[in-house]
Amino acid sequence: MAYFSKFPTLVYDLKIPSGAKFAEPKIVTDIFRRVAIKQNLKEVGSLFVSYSVKDEDTPDIIAHKLYGSAGLHWVVLLANEIINPFFDWPLSERKLVPFIDKKYRGSTFFMEPTLISGDFREGFSVTNVAATATGIVTSVDRTLSSLVVNDISGVFQQDDTLVQEEGQLVPVTAKLTRLVQETKSALNHFEDAQGKPLNPLTYRDGYIQGGFGFPPTVNVVTNEGDERNMNEAKRQINLIDPDQLDPVLRDLEIIFRRNPRRST
Repeated sequence: MAYFSKFPTLVYDLKIPSGAKFAEPKIVTDIFRRVAIKQNLKEVGSLFVSYSVKDEDTPDIIAHKLYGSAGLHWVVLLANEIINPFFDWPLSERKLVPFIDKKYRGSTFFMEPTLISGDFREGFSVTNVAATATGIVTSVDRTLSSLVVNDISGVFQQDDTLVQEEGQLVPVTAKLTRLVQETKSALNHFEDAQGKPLNPLTYRDGYIQGGFGFPPTVNVVTNEGDERNMNEAKRQINLIDPDQLDPVLRDLEIIFRRNPRRST
């Protein structure tokens, strides 16, 4: 049974001109019904058992292990309010590594905040003052005083003076104080010992200066570390107790049948 196969449908009039006439109304799945279903399930907390998603687990695999049918994967998704398993389901290590590598390309340049003259812009090239290295700025984080630079030619080095001339009336300059070759290893945010995010402006300068005056009680969470933490947080899910599955499915059938096809 596909995730949405039991959901009610409705007639949606797009009211979009098509030639001399309007486009025909479309029959679409009423995905908003899932909200009412989830609320019904929440009212009976004893229906659920906790489960930690293993590496390579999928809704199909879990449904087969727990309910004896991979076709009940939609029950696993519905119980956890997951609409898009591509984004809301934890990635396996095999998929997580290339995802992080693709998302965090290039190098990250941290600049001395007091020595920035002007405003760096995305999409323009940046060079060192000697013009022996160049790259394209793909991201600017003014809070962390950093640039993500891709398509680098030549070698940038710590203490280089960065220059951006394109798109500027007056060249923008800054001192490159800390260079992280792989952006996935660059700072994402700071946390205390309990994992609580800290004000980046309080600790940024110490980090940029290579740890000078940086307190040992403050944890540096990298981009990769942040992605892994978020992925791990998705592993704890709730599943409908197998002993309660049949009555729950009967109740869901009743909910699905309420207020069938309507027009909007």
